[in-house]
Amino acid sequence: VITTSRRLHPQGNAALEGLFDGGQTPKPLKTGTTIAGVVFKDGVVLGADTRATSSEVVADKMCAKIHFISPNIYCCGAGTAADTEKTTDLLSSNLTIFSLNSGRNPRVVMAVNILQDMLYR
Repeated sequence: VITTSRRLHPQGNAALEGLFDGGQTPKPLKTGTTIAGVVFKDGVVLGADTRATSSEVVADKMCAKIHFISPNIYCCGAGTAADTEKTTDLLSSNLTIFSLNSGRNPRVVMAVNILQDMLYR
């Protein structure tokens, strides 16, 4: 994942503020995990931040939020990092067993069905 950080040019900020005609400009809102996906003709690109927080404390600066499930399936997770990690590991191992037995990649619907069964217990 490649990220860039840049500030708007001061004139850009003035132009943006001009759109609100003297009204209240929106304030930044902390919402937690940032996950984005972009679909294009030949595939999908996933991106996520890496911070795991507990209230105002950064618990882990390098938390993986994009999880490998199988060669053709990845999962983005937000929330309790340990639960997401364990759940995706179990799902991945179930699908690996399927792939070894069948010689083919699992379908997404199979992953969803296994995940539903795991989470319903």
